[in-house]
Amino acid sequence: MKGTVLGFDVQTGEGVILNDQDVRYAFSKMNWRDTLAPMKGQRVDFEPWGTMANNVFLDIQAGQFASLPAADMSFTDAVRSCFRRATDFQGRSRRKEYWYFRIVEICWTILISVISDDLKHSGSVIAGLLNLLLILPCLYMFVVDLSVSVRRLHDTGRSGWWMLLYFTVIGMIPVWIMMCFDTDYRINKWGYPAKQP
Repeated sequence: MKGTVLGFDVQTGEGVILNDQDVRYAFSKMNWRDTLAPMKGQRVDFEPWGTMANNVFLDIQAGQFASLPAADMSFTDAVRSCFRRATDFQGRSRRKEYWYFRIVEICWTILISVISDDLKHSGSVIAGLLNLLLILPCLYMFVVDLSVSVRRLHDTGRSGWWMLLYFTVIGMIPVWIMMCFDTDYRINKWGYPAKQP
């Protein structure tokens, strides 16, 4: 079903769509399946589910595909996007987003290793507790890494389940090779391409 976004509140993550028969449907950020943020006036395609709109995508026939992000994503935009979409395992992410985050993660791992080694050698109880507290940010980085990796696989037209290979020693190599593939410019079940051709 097609409609137009009447509005979207970034604070609450909720919005309203008016379909072509003048019926309103509410939707939340969880129902939004596109890489672009929802904005007033966008033409969308969605599945009605009672009074809710589910699986909301930009309507590609309305010419909005041309407004997809171009290939020139900056380093900070890519990293910010990864953290903002930390729990999004459904969408698509481009190569720059994945590899820029990988650089940040390597730097983060080195920093945490240095801090952890310093805390180990101090030998105090407080240092031991601080070392345990470092586990929480490491878990968060792991979730962000996993989500951007799954989205990167989606963008190449592959299932996120390929990430299971990554947890085997020999499987890392084919996963890294898959991460190097360019965007599949066809619309797939995970949404529109992460960048325009």
